[in-house]
Amino acid sequence: MMRFLLLLIVSVLLLPWSTGTATAGASPVLQTRGASALQAGTVQYLLGMPTADFREIAATERDWQLLSKPNLGKQRDGAWLRFTLHNRADRAQRWYLLLKWPVLDRVAVRLHYPDSGRWGTPMLAGDALALSARPLADHHFVYPLELPPDELVVVYMQVQARETLALPLELIDEKQLIEGKLRDVTLISLFFGGILVIVLYNCSLLIFTRDRSYFLYVLYLLSAVFYVLTITGFGQLYLWPEIPALSARFYGLSAALCFLTPMLFALRFLGIRRYGGWVWAVSITLTCYWGLVTLAILLAPTLARYLFMETVALLHCVVTMAVTLNLWMRGNPSARLFSIAWSTLLVFTVINLLALNGTLPLNAWTLNGQLIGMFTEFVLLSMALAERINVERNRRIAAQQLALQASESLAEERALHLQAKQEALDLQLHANEVLEARVFERTRALEDVRCGLEAANAELMRLSTTDPLTQLANRRRFDRLLEEEIRRARRNGSPLSVLLADIDHFKRVNDSYGHPFGDECLRQVAAVLAAHCQRAGDVAARYGGEEFVVLLPGAGRQQAVALAELIRCGIANLQLQHGEQPVPLTISLGVATLATPLESPDELLAAADAALYQAKHQGRNQVVLADDRVSDAWSDFSSQPV
Repeated sequence: MMRFLLLLIVSVLLLPWSTGTATAGASPVLQTRGASALQAGTVQYLLGMPTADFREIAATERDWQLLSKPNLGKQRDGAWLRFTLHNRADRAQRWYLLLKWPVLDRVAVRLHYPDSGRWGTPMLAGDALALSARPLADHHFVYPLELPPDELVVVYMQVQARETLALPLELIDEKQLIEGKLRDVTLISLFFGGILVIVLYNCSLLIFTRDRSYFLYVLYLLSAVFYVLTITGFGQLYLWPEIPALSARFYGLSAALCFLTPMLFALRFLGIRRYGGWVWAVSITLTCYWGLVTLAILLAPTLARYLFMETVALLHCVVTMAVTLNLWMRGNPSARLFSIAWSTLLVFTVINLLALNGTLPLNAWTLNGQLIGMFTEFVLLSMALAERINVERNRRIAAQQLALQASESLAEERALHLQAKQEALDLQLHANEVLEARVFERTRALEDVRCGLEAANAELMRLSTTDPLTQLANRRRFDRLLEEEIRRARRNGSPLSVLLADIDHFKRVNDSYGHPFGDECLRQVAAVLAAHCQRAGDVAARYGGEEFVVLLPGAGRQQAVALAELIRCGIANLQLQHGEQPVPLTISLGVATLATPLESPDELLAAADAALYQAKHQGRNQVVLADDRVSDAWSDFSSQPV
């Protein structure tokens, strides 16, 4: 178990964390990657003026100050930011502005085009707002920026929050946005996967030992999961997207729970009460304080600001470190690993805070430092719990050996010796039965975990062969099935047909109505294809972009052409609308049938592609059958017995 957890830590540390190279002269606050055609100016800020609008801020005569670090501390009235962007390319481009601190209450962004004097549409995001109000659904605050060619654009931002105004900003293109999200999802998946293993492991130990320490440790793990979901933005993205009234409380509540639950765990696990003195007094005081903070956030959130959470949190870290070190020096066997685990979390947290304060570089390592430290701490605490089991087992073995020595020392008194030996034997048998029962339960729990992992792997295999947008088979799965069906057709002499389809003027649809509507068109077309592929063995797949392909085992030319015509009519009859405007949609199809036993998949697809090209050339919205390529060789081959 511990080897698996350590291997998972190494996997996290070896993730491809490179964030690219910032452009020359870029602001240390606004990170840009690979933006050779984009020139970004320095970031300036202005404190206060919470009720002003963007036009007033643009016209204000107050002095803007240079933002030299990605942190403005606590600002009750919020702050305004501005910076310039110059798209030096010869065409309009879309860039994405990322704010990687998704616990701010409200962040508004608006573009100003000084050359033409026009303003862009305001864009809003924040954990005090519903997810549907954001310009783009993402775990970070993401703002799409439309930059005209060779024109200066000024970006204005209004930031408001009750917590610290941390401002890790990044400017990337669409490809980097997708790569970054994939990287973040990979990290959070590894984190929660490791946490799930630790939770299951400690739940099994709780069942075996009935020790409340494991229950309190699981509570701490779940509190940390809640906190990570909040600070990474995945919680609001997937769990509470439309509950802004509660979402604003989650950051403070999860932080308070991450102080309360480890204190409850430490009180039980380290046995602090039996040491008494200042160690017990300080520990119980901090526990009661964080319990009070948790209740205040839940029941009276306006009072929480008067409880000095930040100051007490800093004091808590120092005091708890002093407590664990004191217990370590006083011979507490569990305090050693507990101190190391707590120290690890503190070190990574300090690295994260220094990066947000501008002292250390702000990159994926430092921005996710607390996440890495938290996971490392959990692994070390799991090792501490496992070590305690070993200590108790050694004590039990030592007790058994002592009982055996005592029985041997009474050898001269036969009756007492036999009686003591029988008692020791009964004790041993009982202990063995209990141990065997625990081993059986643990083995069964591990088997359940293994079955769960196998199911997860099967789901991953399905996802790897399915197009995520249309839920049809993807190209890799289709290519594999095509090869299998061609081999089967060669053996059985049965016909095999392929339909290759392409949506007519799809680029015009995307350009006119936007990519979200284009994605909806693709899903509607995929639904028509799936509805007409009901025979066993029929496969509809997305071949790439707006191009689809259908594999029809056992279907001859006439059947394939008839099915293609049904598909064409079904798509032409789709009732698509963009707002109140109807949007017609047509498709062109090329049909090819396996002609010779030696024909390869590439040749069959090339024939269907040539027919599709002819359909496009002849005016689109039609079905074209590939040239007749039936040969005597194929007829002879199909007539031979298999």
